[in-house]
Amino acid sequence: MDLVIIAQIITGLATLIVALVLLYQLRQQHKDAERDLILSINAQRLNLVSMLASDKELSEIQYRGNHNFDELKNQEERTRYYRQFSAEMHLNNISVLYSKLTNLDAETYLKNQLGLFPGMRKMYRESMIRHQLPEDFVKLCDRFIIEIENEVGIDGQITELTRSDIQSN
Repeated sequence: MDLVIIAQIITGLATLIVALVLLYQLRQQHKDAERDLILSINAQRLNLVSMLASDKELSEIQYRGNHNFDELKNQEERTRYYRQFSAEMHLNNISVLYSKLTNLDAETYLKNQLGLFPGMRKMYRESMIRHQLPEDFVKLCDRFIIEIENEVGIDGQITELTRSDIQSN
């Protein structure tokens, strides 16, 4: 064999090995990025829950706003409710986008949440949030709200969602 051919074979093998190492590194980086994204989504959910748990007044505003938006007493309460609601809807959007990674049925969670809370549906319909969310997510929310309100009305609540694990005797 000619020395040039041997050099070409060695160079080709070296190039193949480098390509395989780079492919492995890219796959590892992708897995790391997915893990970081899942951790970030979970941390954001925990932060929202912690914020509500640590602020009794905001928690009470959220409760009243979720059940009946009209029970919020003044503009300050409506603004605080909107900020919390906006954060939650943006987080729901992220959860829907990455539900395969997080192994959660984020669409069902969102639909159940909207089904339980007529105040959330009203805030969604009447606020600027629809213009701050991606179009696909808005279409999903619109579809869910139409389905829910066709079943229970504008102010209705899908009550079987609250304790669907209890069998009636």
